Amino acid sequence: MNRFFIVLSLFINFSFAQLENNILFKVNDSLVYVDEFNRVYNKNIDLIDENNQKDFESYLELFINYKLKLAEAYDLGLQNDPKYKSELNKYVKQLQNTYLTDRETENKFLREAYERTKYEVNVSHILIRIDENDNDTIDVYNKLNNLRDPFLNSSINDFKNSHLEDEELIIENLGYFSAFKMIYKFENMAYKTPVGEVSLPFRSRFGFHILKVNDKRSSLGEVTVGHIMTYKNKPNAYERITNILDSLNNGISFEYLAKKYSDDKNSSFKGGRLNPFSSGQINSIPFENAAFELGKKNNISKPIETKYGWHIIKFYSKKNVQKFDEIKYELLNKLKKSSRFSIVSDSFYDFLMNRYGLNYQNNNLDYFISILDPSYFKGEWSIPESIDEEKTLIKILDKNLKFIDFATFLEDNQRKTSITPYQKLISDRYKSFIKYNALEVYKNNLESENSDYKFVIKEYREGLLLFNLMQDKIWTVRDSDSTKLKMFFSENKNKYTSFEEDRGKVIGDFQQYQEELWINSLKSKHKLTINKRTVKRLKKEYN
Repeated sequence: MNRFFIVLSLFINFSFAQLENNILFKVNDSLVYVDEFNRVYNKNIDLIDENNQKDFESYLELFINYKLKLAEAYDLGLQNDPKYKSELNKYVKQLQNTYLTDRETENKFLREAYERTKYEVNVSHILIRIDENDNDTIDVYNKLNNLRDPFLNSSINDFKNSHLEDEELIIENLGYFSAFKMIYKFENMAYKTPVGEVSLPFRSRFGFHILKVNDKRSSLGEVTVGHIMTYKNKPNAYERITNILDSLNNGISFEYLAKKYSDDKNSSFKGGRLNPFSSGQINSIPFENAAFELGKKNNISKPIETKYGWHIIKFYSKKNVQKFDEIKYELLNKLKKSSRFSIVSDSFYDFLMNRYGLNYQNNNLDYFISILDPSYFKGEWSIPESIDEEKTLIKILDKNLKFIDFATFLEDNQRKTSITPYQKLISDRYKSFIKYNALEVYKNNLESENSDYKFVIKEYREGLLLFNLMQDKIWTVRDSDSTKLKMFFSENKNKYTSFEEDRGKVIGDFQQYQEELWINSLKSKHKLTINKRTVKRLKKEYN
C-alpha cells in the first residue's frame, strides 16, 4: 500500500513538473503555454522585417507585450462590443465552411482534376436513356454490352448508318474534352478507358452508356477568340459572311463589323469577343478546331461552317495549363460545382457518423410512417396533436433530439411532389435530418474537435480585439494629442527636415513612443509572472 502511494506521489509530482515546464508566463490569472509561443513564432518569424526582432529574446518581448495588450482589451470589455461580435461572427461562419469537408478526399479530387487538365480525350458514345428510379436495367445493360464490338470496329458514321432504325440509341461523337466538361462518372470512365477500346456499360443520371476513346493528347490550353456570325436559317447567310470578310480585307475593324453585322447578340456588343474556352467547352467541334488552329494574335479565319451558321473567327490569345498552385482555387470552385463533390460531401458525413457513433436506422421510424398521409405530397400535412413531443428519438453528444424535432423537420420539408412510398420518404428524410444535426453538433464543437481551427479562430478573435484597442489607443491621432505631437517633434527635431515635410514619419515615431509608454503602464497595471526556468530552456533551444 505504501509503495502505491509513493508511486502515485511520484506520478503526480512528475505531471505537475511537466505542466509547469510547459508554462511560459502568466498575465494576471491567464496562463500562456510554450506550445502557443512556438506556433506563433514559427508562423510569423518570416514576416518580421527587423532582424533584431527575430532572435528569441526580442520576439519573446513582442509576445509578452501582445498578451499584455490583450489583457487590457478584455479588462476594458472590448469583447462585448456589438460591432466586434458581429464582425467576429461573420468571420467564424466563413472560416467554419473551410473545415466542414473531408480535406484528404477533397485534395485527392483536386490533384486528379489537375492531372486530367493536362490531357484531352476524344470520345464517342452510345446512350440509352432510362429513368433514374428505374431498376429494371438488365436488358439495357445486355443490349449495350452486345454493341461494344460493333462499335469498336466501326467508324461513328458507319455505326450510325447501320442503326438508323433503332430510335432507342443516342450515338454521338463528343470530340475532345478534359476535366469538369462532363459529369464525373462519364469523365472518369473516359480517362480510365485505354485509347482504342470501348468501356463496359455504365450508368449515369441520364441512363446507360458505353464510350469509345478515339484519342488522347496533351491539352491545348485555353484560347480567347472573337467571332462574327451569320445564322444558317437566315437568307443569304454565306453571301453575307463573305461580304463581311471583304470588308475586313479592306481594313475595316473586326470589332466594328461584329457590333454591326453579327447575328450572335450575346457577343456582338463586345465586338464579337467570347469568354476564354478549352477543348470540349463549346458545343461545336469545327468552331473549336478552327479557333485553336489560328494560333497567332490577330489572325482571322476564312468563313467556318458549323451547325449554327457561318463564322469568321479572330484570335486574341492562348494560355497553356498553369501550375497546380496557380489554379488550385479555380479548381476548388469547379470541384464544388461539379457532380464529384457529392463524393467529398458523403465522405465527410461518413466521418461525422463514425465520430458520433450514428447510423441511418432507427426503430422509431415506423411511428412516423404511420402518421403520414397523402396530404404530405400536396404540401398540406400537419403534425398530429397526439405526438409525444418529449420522447427522445436520438442523442448526438449532448444534443437530445426528440420526436417533435423530426416531425417539425418533416413538416418544414414537405412540398408538392409525386407520391412515393412512405417508408422510402421517411428513410430519406431521416438521413437528411441526421446529417443536418450531426453537422450542427460538429460546428458547435469545432474548437474542441479541430486544433488547427481552434488556433486560427483564437488568433483572429484576439487580433480583432487588439486592432480595435490599438486603433483607439495609438493609431488615431486626436486633436487632444496635437500638443504632445508638437512637443515630441521639438524634442526630436534634429531627426527631421521639418514638421510639414516629415509629418508622416513624425506621427509614426510619435505613435511608437506613445506605445512604449503605454506598454510600460500595462506592465504596472497587469501582474506578469515569467517562468524563468522555461525561458532559459527555450533560449537554449532557439539559439
